[in-house]
Amino acid sequence: MKSLISRTSVLCFLTFYLSGCSILKTQEEPINDSTVDASILHEHHMVLIDNIEQFALTGRLGVMTNPKGFSGRVAWQHTPDKDNIDVFSPLGGKVANIIKTNEEVVLTNSKDEHIAAPDTETLTEETLGFRLPLNGLSYWALGRPSNTGLVEYVTWDENGRINQLKQNDWDIQYLDYEVNEGYFLPKKIVLRTDELIIKLIVEKWSDIQTR
Repeated sequence: MKSLISRTSVLCFLTFYLSGCSILKTQEEPINDSTVDASILHEHHMVLIDNIEQFALTGRLGVMTNPKGFSGRVAWQHTPDKDNIDVFSPLGGKVANIIKTNEEVVLTNSKDEHIAAPDTETLTEETLGFRLPLNGLSYWALGRPSNTGLVEYVTWDENGRINQLKQNDWDIQYLDYEVNEGYFLPKKIVLRTDELIIKLIVEKWSDIQTR
């Protein structure tokens, strides 16, 4: 794994190098300078992304598992206290709504039945046929490690953005990023375990709020 530079040193360097003033910019800009080490850019990117605590996204979701898979669309609203996810079929019908709070996780299916479980992975496996790792996904979707669980490895590209991550038995690959509201955020993500592959293509980021 690439060695990490202390956050304090990185911030001091980037404050001088990137902005030329005493206040670090709160949004990213493309940096086309091969003399800036990728590890420094990575720290800069992580500092900014770590400040995001709320977002919304819409996109496409594909799941490959045995014995069945799933493809459709997803609309997700994340706040520090609540996740609200709508899952749609390829034809646009709502398959499920998942609401996760600090106290419980409840799935409402197409028959308007309410099903609760102690965690999202158990709930989605029992009702949808696949595990949705929502606790970690709220971090991984932004292109950063979760705040819980051992990071087995992480690599990043020449711009400092994570391209591979392994955490909590999930192998995560980032295939593309794009600028959204001033932040470089993932556009194509593939998550793998031995039994499951989840592909998330984000078509739109919105409602990005920071601490």
